[in-house]
Amino acid sequence: MYYKLKEDFQKEYLKKQFVNDNILKGISTNVKLHDAVNNVRSSAAACLNVLGYLNQHQNDIIPFFNQFDLNIQKVIPFPTNVNYEGIIYDDEGPIVFEWIGPKISPINEKGCSRGQNRTSIDGYMLAEVNGKITQLFIEWKFTETYNSLTHKFYGKKGIERLRRYSDILSKLRKSNFPFKFNDEDKIGLSDFSYEPFYQLLRMTLLAIMTTPVNLNSIRIDDYKIIHLAHSENDGLNKLSKKHLEYSPGLKKFSDEPLHDTWKELLDEQEKEHHKMEFWNKALNILSNNKDKDYLVQRYA
Repeated sequence: MYYKLKEDFQKEYLKKQFVNDNILKGISTNVKLHDAVNNVRSSAAACLNVLGYLNQHQNDIIPFFNQFDLNIQKVIPFPTNVNYEGIIYDDEGPIVFEWIGPKISPINEKGCSRGQNRTSIDGYMLAEVNGKITQLFIEWKFTETYNSLTHKFYGKKGIERLRRYSDILSKLRKSNFPFKFNDEDKIGLSDFSYEPFYQLLRMTLLAIMTTPVNLNSIRIDDYKIIHLAHSENDGLNKLSKKHLEYSPGLKKFSDEPLHDTWKELLDEQEKEHHKMEFWNKALNILSNNKDKDYLVQRYA
């Protein structure tokens, strides 16, 4: 494992977990941050550090994200205090953390808490991309490896999950079905039991079911799913037989990159909505200042 992902290196930041003292400022008090946010190897802390930095240095947002071939023309300020069908988003800054959409889940999930018991997007932002107002759904990974063999669609909870998401997919079957499934196929919903695929499944369905939408006077007509991992995390970035133990339809992708495999599972039109990249490779594009130095030294 690359040394900057290791505990011995990251524990040097125990006394300075965040890039500056104001990094959490502007996050709604309604947000339940991940329990591991104070762990030096946590993805949540890395996400807050980089995306929180971008909220503070907004001129760096477009250069950073355009490193991922997004073609952002303009950042759209998030409408603070917007009422999204029952949930008030009172966050400050263009990037919103733990976004869940409206109060009633469009993908049949229970609960309405940001960061808990709902699909919560690590980072959410509005931007003009290729001439369209677009919502960006950002999934952030750092040191996760997901060695657990838990099957998301087994057991009583698995039955509920299958019902929940298959109901949405059934509604999409004859319109904008996002995945490369045939009517009778070896690949199906249960193959998305591996945690990173399970997360991407939920994000994709949430994006589809909330597009188009109006937020106050802003008309949102498109979406992008942006999966950002650390380039040196081989335990996540490369699939293994162990990862696909409960995904028989995907076993042919063993030893293939996670990002490439996900794109192979998508319908041709859906592929245009997904970007799979490595966030640490974009840190050097940030403006020169002491906060950038911190981020580069710790993560790049």
